[in-house]
Amino acid sequence: MIITCPSCSGRFQYDEARFQGVPSKRFKCPKCQHIFEVENPEFLAALAELAPPPPPVPEASPIQATTQLPRQEPSESVRETTARKDRSAMLSAAGLRNGLPTGFRFSLAFLSGAMASTVRQLDKPQILIGREDGDIVTMDPETSRRHAMIEIHPDGTVWLEDLGSTNGTTTEGQPVTGQIQLHDRQEFTCGQSTFMLLVRKSDGMLD
Repeated sequence: MIITCPSCSGRFQYDEARFQGVPSKRFKCPKCQHIFEVENPEFLAALAELAPPPPPVPEASPIQATTQLPRQEPSESVRETTARKDRSAMLSAAGLRNGLPTGFRFSLAFLSGAMASTVRQLDKPQILIGREDGDIVTMDPETSRRHAMIEIHPDGTVWLEDLGSTNGTTTEGQPVTGQIQLHDRQEFTCGQSTFMLLVRKSDGMLD
């Protein structure tokens, strides 16, 4: 593979086998001495294959002509169903699907812990991470019952917040306090479980 230094744009040949299965390696440019990180392309390709495809959108059934019946007041269940449809139409008009921005796919790769080497697609705007319950279950004794929350905003940004966990949440070696923004391929740790956020456009990877 060809490695390009982001500082001086120097290009160097590198044998992918030297990654030895790790997600990424740090390199020092021999020309400008800039230190930068390079992702293992085989690791990213394996994560992409593990990510489940988005569920198919069901086709609308054709409306059959029926004999006009006397008008009746809609029941409570009918009103609730109509409200849900109105909400779905509103989200669609706002560029959202199930509360998520359209045109993107969000996934979480488990790098360590009981669920290591698996990928979960994030299908709603708020994702709770916890030890035994929540949307992402770690089965990690170092993780609190309600450990952290991931929020996906309508503009496509992803935010992480620690929920007052016992052992804390860290990213890039720093504790998470308040809400912080996560970027594509950024790693974070809850207890002894490490995750990587993956953000993809509908037509492929982000630029």
